[in-house]
Amino acid sequence: MDKTSDSANGKVTEGDKHVVYVYEKDETPEVKKGSVDVKYVTTDGKVLEDVTKVKNNVPVGEAYTTEEKSFDGYHFVGMDKTSDSANGKVTEGDKHIVYVYEKDPEVPTTPVEKKGSVYVKYVDENGNELPGGEKTIVIKNGKVGSYYFTTEKDFDGYKFSHMSEGSANATGKVIEGEQLVVYVYTKNNTPQPEPSEPEVPAPSEKPETPQPEPNKPEVPTTPETPAVPQEEKTTTDTPVKTSTSKVNAEKVTVNKATVLPQTGDKKENNSSVMGLVSLGLAGLLGLGIKRKEEKDNH
Repeated sequence: MDKTSDSANGKVTEGDKHVVYVYEKDETPEVKKGSVDVKYVTTDGKVLEDVTKVKNNVPVGEAYTTEEKSFDGYHFVGMDKTSDSANGKVTEGDKHIVYVYEKDPEVPTTPVEKKGSVYVKYVDENGNELPGGEKTIVIKNGKVGSYYFTTEKDFDGYKFSHMSEGSANATGKVIEGEQLVVYVYTKNNTPQPEPSEPEVPAPSEKPETPQPEPNKPEVPTTPETPAVPQEEKTTTDTPVKTSTSKVNAEKVTVNKATVLPQTGDKKENNSSVMGLVSLGLAGLLGLGIKRKEEKDNH
């Protein structure tokens, strides 16, 4: 209470009383603050990610955290020697956190071989593919730089005119991607001869079977006059056998000879026939007797 002040509590008296309270101003204490930032760099000083504020002017004692990040072609090797702790509490002033990365080693890779394809087609002046001239493969996935070849073709009623605009060369080298060779043909003005109708063979006539010619009647030949049998000469060297059959044969021969074929008339001459037969038998009989005697003598 002020030194001139009356009592804070009491009784009213005649006159005035003055009660005076005295106050003193409070002093507000100063709050300390701090900041934290982070950055990512390579071992050779290249900045992968620029400085970023993690905490900015916050009361001392407040917690903070940072993290390791991934960058293509680089790997984390550690914190910079001047870096503050990656995680902690804010202190008065500024804190700087620095992550350091190193470039990945180069891995040798097998080069991919470049390839290309070539196609060919044959069209008329309107761009329509000719029958038999459809788009076909010349080379499929061939090595770039290798050679390819195409040629003209023959089409009935058409003749080659030129290569189409934008066509690849008829002969050349394969390039990466696709190439199309286009031959353009024009229609011939010369009318084509109409195909002749095949000749229908006439029905073959059945060949006539040759008829055998009638046999000509044989003209009978005049038989020779039978020779009168001669008396056989007998020799001591060759025996002659006699038999009835031989005599009969001679008899038949003689009888046949007496027929005259020209007239069919028979001339019977019994005396002549009998004489001949008798002569023959006598000769044979005599020959037989002689042979027997010779045999007995021997």
